This record gives sequence, C-alpha cells and structure tokens, in this order.
Amino acid sequence: MSGKLKLYYDFLSQPSRALYIFLSKNEIPFQRCPVALRKFEQKSPEYKKNVNRFGKVPCIVEDDFRLAESVAIVRYICQKYDVPSYWYQTNNSIGQARIDEYLSYQHLNIRADVSLYFFYVWLNPLTGKSVDQEKAARLRARLDKGLNFFEQVLLDNGNKPFLTGDQFTYADLSAACEIEQAKIAGYNPCTADRPHLSNWMAAVRERTNPFYDEAHKYVYRLTPEHIPTPAVPADDD
Repeated sequence: MSGKLKLYYDFLSQPSRALYIFLSKNEIPFQRCPVALRKFEQKSPEYKKNVNRFGKVPCIVEDDFRLAESVAIVRYICQKYDVPSYWYQTNNSIGQARIDEYLSYQHLNIRADVSLYFFYVWLNPLTGKSVDQEKAARLRARLDKGLNFFEQVLLDNGNKPFLTGDQFTYADLSAACEIEQAKIAGYNPCTADRPHLSNWMAAVRERTNPFYDEAHKYVYRLTPEHIPTPAVPADDD
C-alpha cells in the first residue's frame, strides 16, 4: 500500500481526538478528512460504503484498506510506522499488556461513565429531549465514582505519574481525551478533591501539545465559563 493515510474524524469524538494527536505528534503524514457528526455524515450510504461500514469515526483509509476502531488503528500504526516504542510499549510485553488492559477496561468504565453523562445532560436538550434531574444525579454519581477510582487506584493516589507506571503511553492520551469530554456538560473532573488526576491531565497535555490543544479547541469553546480551560488562539474554523 502506497497511498497516503487518510484519517476520518470529528473533534467532538474522543477517540478521534486521540488519534489525531497521536498521528500529528509522531509526524506521520496523513490527509485530514473531517466528518460532521452533527450532520450525521458518518451514517450516509456513501460513507458506510467507501469509508467505514460501521458508520462511525474515527477510521483510516490507505488505498483499498479501511480500518475502524481507534485501538485497532493505533496497533496498526505502531506496527507499520516508525513510532517511538513508549507509545505502545512495543519492546516490553508486560508494558504492552498493561496498555491493553486499560484500553479494554476503558470502554465500559471511564468512556461509558463520561459518555452517558455527556449525552444525557448536554446532548439531550439539544435534540429537544427533557432531562430528569434524578437520572442526571445518578449519572453524575457514577461519573464521580469512576473518576475517584481513576485517581485513587489507577494513578495510585499520585504514586504513578502515568497509567501504566513511570512512562507516558497511548493509554494516557486516550483516557485524557475521554475525560475532557465531561467538561462540555459542565462537569469539572479536575477539582481540588482530585489533585493527582489534575496533575496527570496537565502532564498529558504538556507531552502532546500543541496538538492536544488543537484537537480540543471545540471542547474548550463549549466548556462553561465556570470550568477553567486553557487559553488557545482563535482560528477561522
């Protein structure tokens, strides 16, 4: 395959942001192919036929090869391209297993905790659906519990600077992109009660900027004013 890599993404998609940052930080040439989720472009017959049969983002295309699912894409990129080993611990089977452990855990935990709250509290009103405050409180309590576990167990109350130990990996980037999403719904994950999560989030951003801020520009803009966000230059998008 010799065609240029194409990334289909939307910056309102957490795994899209993670992949965009990952490819950009590693200077892997790729064609930017934005997909407007708000217009349901990912559900069009053309998109399903020519890009991703699952009707989702992100997805990559190289010539006639199409690959969906962000974790599968990262593994493929790390095998094919010259990516520093720390991203996916390619020289350390135990380290790689720890990354896979988190990425497998994430789907029904941190990703679900954030997404359920985000969709119910922020997206439902945009589609004309009412929000039951008792249900919103239950979803918030679930998110609180998940992020407290993240702080206390996964980061070992600050004794682990990153999710799998002393080394930054793709697991950290993926997790940070998921957690950022909660801010749009008015939920601040980086409170005084979670100093280690706050420090970890700042470290992930520092390791992956300027692309972290580029990918999160819409998240920052949509975040309510009472939640601090980084100052980023305005653009014409």
